Amino acid sequence: MLSVGTLAILALAGCDDRTDKAAAPVIRPVLSMVVHPVTDELVGPYAGDIEARYKTTLSFQTSGRIISRSVHVGDLVTKGQLLASLDAKTDEAQLASAQADVAAAQATYHNLALVEERAKALLQTAAAPQAQLDSAISARKTAQAQLNQAQANLAKSENELTFTAIKATFDGVVTSTDAEVGQVVSAGQSVVTVARPDVREAVLELPEALASLAVPGTPWGVTVVGVPDEKTTGIVREVSPLINASTRTQTVRLSLTDPPQAFRLGATVDVSHERSVPSEYLLPTSAILKRDGRMLVWTVDPKSLKVSLRVVGLGATTDRSVAVTSGLRDGDRVVIVGVHSLDEGQLVELGSEGPNAL
Repeated sequence: MLSVGTLAILALAGCDDRTDKAAAPVIRPVLSMVVHPVTDELVGPYAGDIEARYKTTLSFQTSGRIISRSVHVGDLVTKGQLLASLDAKTDEAQLASAQADVAAAQATYHNLALVEERAKALLQTAAAPQAQLDSAISARKTAQAQLNQAQANLAKSENELTFTAIKATFDGVVTSTDAEVGQVVSAGQSVVTVARPDVREAVLELPEALASLAVPGTPWGVTVVGVPDEKTTGIVREVSPLINASTRTQTVRLSLTDPPQAFRLGATVDVSHERSVPSEYLLPTSAILKRDGRMLVWTVDPKSLKVSLRVVGLGATTDRSVAVTSGLRDGDRVVIVGVHSLDEGQLVELGSEGPNAL
């Protein structure tokens, strides 16, 4: 049997053990990250294509049936080269008729000019009246007008004959063909498109909200997809004022500065732009705690490893990250996982750094 004193001593010892256990601080393991201000933001990349700045869609200036087309997509052409032609039999017949009309008008004019000269000679010898000379002059002038008309018709026929042929207006490459041999086309209908490969540009569609960043004259980075070493600088040349109703985007064209050979027409490129932004801190959305309408984060004291709440101001937010615009300083350590299980002044155990959470 234990004495009353011994039991009292054991009871006091048990109380001391419980008191020590109750006083032991709870240490919470958390993930955290040291924050630094972000002053630059990368816009993009957005996909685009390489196109020729100068390209012309060529067509016939008259209707007819195509009898030849000597080029295909990808062919290099030179200025003045024949690309396609129409059946010109009708135009050739009209040209022959116009030439005959000119010959007839010239013969009539020369004959009446001689009649006028004879009338002048007879009038000087009083062998013919003045009325005969006046009639000869009138007939010669009429013949002159008819000759001028015939020559004008001949020039028109010669010009119309050239409408049956399409020739390259500059050195370039064929980018599309829109009509085949045997097809009947109308005047102005697209037949061949020729582009100048020496002046290339990147063309992309930017979301409406970001199109304002594409200020003409600003530089953007352009990289060939799949070939990261092939890159150059593109200068914004033109921003379409129209917004695509279905995609809500605007077309942006960038002039390329000395593009490498890999920037071929039709190549797919990534286009991006680095812009300066007001100083802000990027955190994963899991770091934000909302209480009483305020946005808060837990910061960790580097010496005591105790946490404290700090009110912050938020900027742009995405599904994974949020920009903190106020309330933090460079080098602050912020808890990014476990924010709902902490209390003010609680001691924490730091896990691995968590910047990959962004």
